[in-house]
Amino acid sequence: MFDISSKVYDMLEDKISNLKEILSAIDTESLVRLVADEFGVTTATDGNIFTKTNLTSPYKQYLFLIGLLLSTKDLSELSYQDPPLEKIKILLNEITDSYADLFFPEEGQELDEQALESRKVSLPVFLNYFNTNSLTYDEQVMERIRDWFIPFDEYIHGQIGISVNELLRIFIFIQENLQKGANESEYLIDMVFEAQEKFNNFVRDKKMSPEQAQKELNLPHFLRNWRGETRASHQIKVKDLKREFGEEVANSFVRMFSMKREERNFFYYTELNPFEASPIWAKSEEILFVPQYKQIIYAIQIKLTLLMEASKHREKFYKNRDNQTEKKTLAIFKKFFKNKANYYTSVYENEKSENEHDLLIQYRDTLFITEVKASKMKEPFRDPDKSYTRIKRDFNSDGGIQKGYDQGLNLKNLILENEVTTLFDSKGNEIVKLSSKEIKKIFIVVVTAENFGILSSNLSYLLKKPEEEPYPWACYIHDLETALDGIEYINGTAKTFIQYLYEREEFHENFSALDELEILGCFLENRGFKSLDISDSKVIDIDPDFSSFFDEIYYEKKGIVPKRIADQYKDLESQDIKFKKRKNKKRVKKKQSKASKKKNRN
Repeated sequence: MFDISSKVYDMLEDKISNLKEILSAIDTESLVRLVADEFGVTTATDGNIFTKTNLTSPYKQYLFLIGLLLSTKDLSELSYQDPPLEKIKILLNEITDSYADLFFPEEGQELDEQALESRKVSLPVFLNYFNTNSLTYDEQVMERIRDWFIPFDEYIHGQIGISVNELLRIFIFIQENLQKGANESEYLIDMVFEAQEKFNNFVRDKKMSPEQAQKELNLPHFLRNWRGETRASHQIKVKDLKREFGEEVANSFVRMFSMKREERNFFYYTELNPFEASPIWAKSEEILFVPQYKQIIYAIQIKLTLLMEASKHREKFYKNRDNQTEKKTLAIFKKFFKNKANYYTSVYENEKSENEHDLLIQYRDTLFITEVKASKMKEPFRDPDKSYTRIKRDFNSDGGIQKGYDQGLNLKNLILENEVTTLFDSKGNEIVKLSSKEIKKIFIVVVTAENFGILSSNLSYLLKKPEEEPYPWACYIHDLETALDGIEYINGTAKTFIQYLYEREEFHENFSALDELEILGCFLENRGFKSLDISDSKVIDIDPDFSSFFDEIYYEKKGIVPKRIADQYKDLESQDIKFKKRKNKKRVKKKQSKASKKKNRN
């Protein structure tokens, strides 16, 4: 058994203690405002947030920083001087990077093949879990909250004094008011620079003192106090919440989702961060400071999930979660394929309602066997071997990707081994007859309610499959929605999606990426993977910036930036892109074997 190096923890404790000492001498607002200003109310559509912040995982690291700040006693005097941000960032990166050392052997220690295999999987999963924030859009999270929690609204309201819809309305209210404040601050700063230029020119041309020029120009009062005016950004007044939602609801919200600065038991980067679930700093009884508004919607989901999982409605909640995820998956595919495909839900392989399959989509001569899995991604252990065991267990569970693939493969084999396959509903009624002669391609698709990161983007880490079979396509449901909406937005069609799945199958093991949108973004921007010159053994680290392709689409749709991508890809539908498979002797041999068996049966 591998013993976690005490040296790593000693080093971590030293660095975090050093950071806490720095934070204890810093005025709360000066640091929280710096973090808020770096992110902005709406993240900029241009520029790289990693380059902008010089952090390896900016969103998560800043959440940790603010959580640690608000959990550290304030020993500073009121000051608006900038804190030593560069020194803080260096410490944040060193703390984050140190966790990777837990997965490497101590000096002189040799690892056997099993230990190496466990670290190959557990290290990237660990880093992905703790360093990656949820890559979803506000609308997606809000829809999920409605679907998952409104059926239990009466219970939720009785427990926390706020309904689900009220929580969502408060989130929208805060977002809109912060955006309005940001726009006003930006306008004011523009006016200040314009006035400053006018003032300087006036002083130079009139050859008078700045004091005399100020009297002559009679500048508006707000321009003289512009710094104070802009300091109101990122803030929400409690009285505005009370006026909009009533005192009882507003007080309940503030109590649940804000926190004051006080000494509390929070220290390690990987432990439960109180600020993630209560992402508002209670600056005073009257003023709330919101460093990153987007975390509020995640916090609502976190709090409601914990509430339901600890309640007597736990099993009903899980059942509703599963059902809603299946409904959402169907809705996504229907929006994309429209009436050009046939859809079959909850199909069984025989009249006895055995071997259920969540969704079957028949598009012309292509069949998509789709299994939906809604289990949670559990927090990985710090110990590599224990972590590997938990990761494999979750991956292979009834709600895991392996189970979904096995179910899909069973149906695929059934269809290919019979001339006609009849499928049934739960009551034993025939739903559809599938002729293997009319089906040219079958894709196995596993849609997950949670983001499994690298475990789904490169299934070769854990998936067990027959060697001659291609990898299935596993995708996080929010990425699925963003992906298909994106393909449609750039004038892509079902042909584009199928082309992607063909090439994704063929080069599956060659890609290393945190999520599917990075890989699809790379595919769309390069008009396929063939230009990448991929060899059998070559592994390509996909640039995370490829997923920003979909962020730009999102901003274009909302009118935040001018349309560019839609025009750039207007010829995509007319392109004739045919994928030629590389020959695989084992696969050819398997097909010949199946053909021989079929001939012998006849």
